[in-house]
Amino acid sequence: MEKHDFQPYFVVIGLMALTSLALAMTVDVNLTDQAGIRVELPDRVGGWIGAEVRYCQNPACQRVFYADQLTNMDRCPVCGGKLDSMSYTEKSLLPADTIILKKRYVSTNTMRSVVVSIVLSGKERASIHRPQICLVGQGREIVRSKVVRVPFAERKPLKVMVLDLLQHGRDPTSGKPVTTAGYYAYWFVGKGRETPYHLERMFWMGYDRVFHNRAHRWAYISVSGARDEKQGEAHYAEIRGFISKLYPRIVRPDES
Repeated sequence: MEKHDFQPYFVVIGLMALTSLALAMTVDVNLTDQAGIRVELPDRVGGWIGAEVRYCQNPACQRVFYADQLTNMDRCPVCGGKLDSMSYTEKSLLPADTIILKKRYVSTNTMRSVVVSIVLSGKERASIHRPQICLVGQGREIVRSKVVRVPFAERKPLKVMVLDLLQHGRDPTSGKPVTTAGYYAYWFVGKGRETPYHLERMFWMGYDRVFHNRAHRWAYISVSGARDEKQGEAHYAEIRGFISKLYPRIVRPDES
């Protein structure tokens, strides 16, 4: 484990102190609609072509489609149910003012694909939580986590948390056990702030509420894809390359 991986633990003491101060004070927080990102995903990222992900809201169906598979973006072609940018479960559990955008991007060179997601919080903190909770709940095993730096020419590197995952299941035809490997890279964005650490995000949320009397809308951005366990850390190159092209398209210029 690298030294910077201990960073979130060092902010816990500060977070506890800040929480104590918040409890001792009555603060009327000014909730703003400002976010540090553009609430949109581009149709193209370098040599990657994007297609919006749509979810059927019929609880008996809940199928997933990509925009290039649909002639009607609003209706499920299987059951006729309503389609939405959130899954049925996300729509049921998250606060109503949460915004979720998802696109699958396919490389025109390698035909590899990645899925990009933006989750933008509303007024409640429940809109965003640690991604590890959902990943484990979906049956994925986290085998390694590491902070990867994405370099840029005109700014400091962006720190991104990368989780190496295993999905255990069974072949639908033979019934034999099957394990697939993947990755999930993410970071949090507030107005003027970026961090790969959940606890650091919580600290800045508390800091802005107590000392600046405001609460901005935070987002978390994720990029997920497949990886080959035999190739070790080769997927880090894909992550760095893709995010370096995605980042300028979604982060507001005055926030970068």
